[in-house]
Amino acid sequence: MATALEIVEVPAYVSDDEVDTNEIVDNGNQKRMKKRQRKWVEEKVFNNTEEAEEVVIKENQWSYHYTNTTAAGKKKFFRCNKVKARGKQCDAGIYLLFDSTNDKVVLFRATSDHTHDSMQEKPSRIPNEVKTIIQELYELKLKPKAIIEVLHERGIALPSISQLNNFLRTIKKSSQSIPESIDTSFVASYQIIYDDDSENDDVDDDVNENKFRFFITTKRLLQIASRSKRIHADATYKWLWQGFSVLIVGTTDLDRHFHAFGMSVCSNETTHDFRFLFRGLQEGIQKLNLGEINPEFLIADGADAIRNAFQDVFGEKPMVMCWAHMRRKVVKKIQSMVNKSEQEDLINDIESLQLAQNERVFLKASNLFVKKWVKRQPSFIEYFQNEWLTTHNEWYEGVG
Repeated sequence: MATALEIVEVPAYVSDDEVDTNEIVDNGNQKRMKKRQRKWVEEKVFNNTEEAEEVVIKENQWSYHYTNTTAAGKKKFFRCNKVKARGKQCDAGIYLLFDSTNDKVVLFRATSDHTHDSMQEKPSRIPNEVKTIIQELYELKLKPKAIIEVLHERGIALPSISQLNNFLRTIKKSSQSIPESIDTSFVASYQIIYDDDSENDDVDDDVNENKFRFFITTKRLLQIASRSKRIHADATYKWLWQGFSVLIVGTTDLDRHFHAFGMSVCSNETTHDFRFLFRGLQEGIQKLNLGEINPEFLIADGADAIRNAFQDVFGEKPMVMCWAHMRRKVVKKIQSMVNKSEQEDLINDIESLQLAQNERVFLKASNLFVKKWVKRQPSFIEYFQNEWLTTHNEWYEGVG
């Protein structure tokens, strides 16, 4: 149980690692960040780490900031999560002291009140009306520094340098020439995002890193893509570029042969990266004046990042679970959960189930499959029902 203590002010000494560097101070020709010292008061003592961290989580206003090791023990600092991890911080804060002499954990709280409401937050995107002005200035051959000066003179809210550079790259990209040969590869779309830029409101503010993305294709592949109604997408680990996985988008023909539309190399494999992959495909088709691609459904594995990105770009469309991915995962489970003597029969039954030509046949066959195997392999059937008959049940042939 947590023990309430009398609130006592911590001695005035604060180490260099326990200060915030929020304000810029001009020291001659060099600018450095002014160190802001905060006073801390001891609030509670907990018997173990779990109790202490549970209290921090329940307050629902703190994010991990940094850890400092002292003679008294390890200090784990938390910042107010109403502001971004980079830049000026809210004055409020807490830290947990993990006592070096015992298992106790002590909660300290800063005496300062929250100041996040009074802090000005930079907009995460450049407003459309400002983009129009920037494009006009760019067409007048103004450099980024001159553009910033003109915006300032007109009293317009200034974007960050990285935001401006990213937008200028987008303008340059739109005017890039496409090769005459239909089989010469070219970059249809690319993106560079710096760690102080925000892509969207759903990005974790605590994850700050530089990101890059580019999508490569050819005119012939885009022509094929413009006529396709089904899209396959996945990340491949057998083919890497500088240690980064390659994202592939394409389709299959009636003989089940895969045909790529293009590939993308990204620094991550999140929803943002697959959204870029699909939008890069769209932009390439639009550059060739082939209209808009309008796929009827997506074929992919169970990754939420791919499915969410597809819906963001193409709207609500049916999602089909890739049979090859599904079969590989199920066979692996069978080999680890089912007696060897029954493995082949079980796999054969699942392969027969995959041949169902419509939902009615699939549901009826699934019920018979479960009835046959539930007493013989109850653990596997429980897994199979939860994963492949409920959560991801779009893997039979008739669904597409």
